[in-house]
Amino acid sequence: MRPFPLRLMAIFLLTLLWAGAGVPFAVAVPEEPVDSHKLMLARTHLDKGMKLLEKGNQEEAEAEFLEAIRAFPDMADAYIQLGHLSMRRKDYSQGLERYLQARTALTNLQGISRRQEVERARRIQESMDILREQIDQLRVSQDPADQSEINMKIAQMEKLRQEQTKLRAPVELPVPAELSFLVGTARMNLERYDEAIEDYREALAQRPGYGEAHNNLAVIYFYRKDYPRAWEHLHAAEKAGVRINPQFREELSAGAPEPPPTKP
Repeated sequence: MRPFPLRLMAIFLLTLLWAGAGVPFAVAVPEEPVDSHKLMLARTHLDKGMKLLEKGNQEEAEAEFLEAIRAFPDMADAYIQLGHLSMRRKDYSQGLERYLQARTALTNLQGISRRQEVERARRIQESMDILREQIDQLRVSQDPADQSEINMKIAQMEKLRQEQTKLRAPVELPVPAELSFLVGTARMNLERYDEAIEDYREALAQRPGYGEAHNNLAVIYFYRKDYPRAWEHLHAAEKAGVRINPQFREELSAGAPEPPPTKP
């Protein structure tokens, strides 16, 4: 039997991921970007590119995605769509580069959000300190006419305290599972299997039931003749609802018989 090509056994999901033009990740996008006009312009190009893709105009869509990045260099969605186009052309090196640029863009967005949260906390605390000082000065004067102003400033202080409690702690968010999967798939097609395995493991750490990642790990382990691990990930992919290629199962069975199901 002729071996089944490794690339045909892998799942790419290029048409399933990020079909919309909105921000696909759980990343805090800055409420006040460095240049809101540029961000709006980038989103306009992104939306136009997505509509062109729907019509099958890939070259024009690619031009729009590139314009989106020129307008706003941290437009991660545009990098992802560009990566998809590269993968469709089987330019896996460029696909990988673009997916990695998307990851960098997301990291930059997270950094902007963290800095904004820190700055917002600083401004709130500074305002509270000023109000506290003003209240103390008004109380020292002991002028009954100042009591209404004291009450007003106390109300302002309470409002600021409420805002302070709602502040999010600046945390480092992990790379989304979908992006780790895409990076892994590009590396898999470049035969950088060790790195691809780590990418898929990272995707599974974020989403344990990620069937497509299990499927592609099964393919890599089959290629390396590590049949027990290949079967393990194939079964995990099936459990997650992924349809396994029948020829792949046949090839794997020829390498090692399918183990009996484990008892719960």
